[in-house]
Amino acid sequence: MAKKINLALLALLLLVFFNVKFVYGSDNVITVNAGREIGQVNKNVYGNNFIGYDPAAHGTFKRHDKKSWEYRESIMNYGAGVWDPEQNKSVKEVIDLSKQAGITILRFPGGCGTHSYNWKEAVGEGRKRFLYGIDEFLKTAGEIGAEAVITVSYFTGNEEDAADLVEYLNAADNGSNPNGGTDLSAERAKNPNKVKFFEIGNEVWHGNHRDIKKVLPEEYAKRYLKYYEAMKAVDPSIKIGVVLHTADWNRRVLGIVKGRLDFGIIHTYPTPVWGKKLERMRPERIFSVSLAIPVLKDRFDFPQTLKLLKEKSGRDIPLAITEYNGGFVQKKPVPYRHSLGTALINAELLRIFMKPGHNVIMANYWQFSNSYWGMIKSEGERLYFMKHDYRNPITYEKRPNFYVYELYNKHFGDILIDADVKTGSYEIGKYEPYIRMLVKRIKSGAIIKKNLLSGKWKIREFPGVYAKEKDGVLEIDFKNPEEFNYYHSIKRAKVEPDTYYRLSGYIRTEGLTGKKGVCLEILDNRNRAKNPSTAATKEITGTGEWQYVETVYETSSNTRYVIIRGRRIGVQGPLKGKAFFKDV
Repeated sequence: MAKKINLALLALLLLVFFNVKFVYGSDNVITVNAGREIGQVNKNVYGNNFIGYDPAAHGTFKRHDKKSWEYRESIMNYGAGVWDPEQNKSVKEVIDLSKQAGITILRFPGGCGTHSYNWKEAVGEGRKRFLYGIDEFLKTAGEIGAEAVITVSYFTGNEEDAADLVEYLNAADNGSNPNGGTDLSAERAKNPNKVKFFEIGNEVWHGNHRDIKKVLPEEYAKRYLKYYEAMKAVDPSIKIGVVLHTADWNRRVLGIVKGRLDFGIIHTYPTPVWGKKLERMRPERIFSVSLAIPVLKDRFDFPQTLKLLKEKSGRDIPLAITEYNGGFVQKKPVPYRHSLGTALINAELLRIFMKPGHNVIMANYWQFSNSYWGMIKSEGERLYFMKHDYRNPITYEKRPNFYVYELYNKHFGDILIDADVKTGSYEIGKYEPYIRMLVKRIKSGAIIKKNLLSGKWKIREFPGVYAKEKDGVLEIDFKNPEEFNYYHSIKRAKVEPDTYYRLSGYIRTEGLTGKKGVCLEILDNRNRAKNPSTAATKEITGTGEWQYVETVYETSSNTRYVIIRGRRIGVQGPLKGKAFFKDV
């Protein structure tokens, strides 16, 4: 009989381990509805990342610097402490800890290190580099009992190299040679590995950290399709994932890819700010905001992304969260990424990943052993693992994040049951700047409540401007008016006081002159002279395709209605051209 999961455990952890200022009710009550099953526990959310790339791929290491070379070698050859290249075997202590953490699926070779990763340099006899290569990784995954997901480089090699990888991994050694050329299946161990999951690229939108500064959605989608077709031709049974990012990126990529994908890839790193800014914030503020992000962002982001995937592909497409963690890139006063607070963030993310309606097929914590983020570290090592002589004993230390996975692995059953938690809360409204940024960062365009705008645009006449609405699109034609401050096409919405709202939509322009473009603007419905609070999206000018725009607006304590308007803010001319607004 399948064991059932006690959902009360996580709620108790939140109370015990995280010290925040609570607003207590009269009672704290946890109700476990043992008879109300909501689905199976998806143990593939206990995934992780093993790394085996060359850190010089980031362009930050000197090739002739001894310390830099040792660090590079510790990743390429030792897998950051997972592999013993001298004895050509895995490190038993790491395998044992991986099993304790319940790792079910492992991703390789790792993050942005994939950009310059040539898999053909990481297989075969006589290697001096990449001694923890493809075959060594798969050996360790097999010893752990974990499935594998391979990230294929978007920037190094081409679709034929990717197809060769599928042949090398999955084709039977029977002379069939499905991709032609060298019979790669004959060059590996006798039995195929049958790797099922492949990603095409990692966070490709930001370029390769070298000569390519960014990748456009259309560029990615077209190259992705070449990889998809070539790899599926070798093994149609494999599952291939597409990189997702912002709402605009997703729509443009999926509009080209359509149904030629098996899963969508999301990465999430909750944090109020990045880098040095964290060092200037109090930890209470950092974690008050960061613990809210999975609830305010990811819980709403996932359903909207699934909806878009179905809209563009014509079928239900699952999500793969192949990287996640607390997004704390800092070291002072302490590295928060290795704190109990971050462990709670990851516990909350796991709760959201497990929800059956979110259709998450895997989630991979970033990352397992040593390096910057590792949930375990070699005793005596500082920031980075610097290789080891495994003829001598070695001890690994468990960091706080490890205990979440060990706890879940040991105590979770197989079936999710419903639970209600009524307990204290804390107020995050005082962290307004960070919540504003959080809502603006919502990637898939999630609407927390219903769309509050309905009905047609109300258009007032303005000399020299001709505006109309057709099929839900507002068109404003500027015929060289004498005045240049336009705000005469509006909608109204009823709102709640002291609440955040997001205004979003699409704008397209044709031959719109002047430095000042058009935007969407939101403001209080009352007398603007007395209530000057407004928010506006970025301005669009010139000639171009539809662009997604958004802004966040906080209502005041006595706001009841807001005005949304198509806006051109300016006092200078000439002003000619057309502007179009849709899906506002």
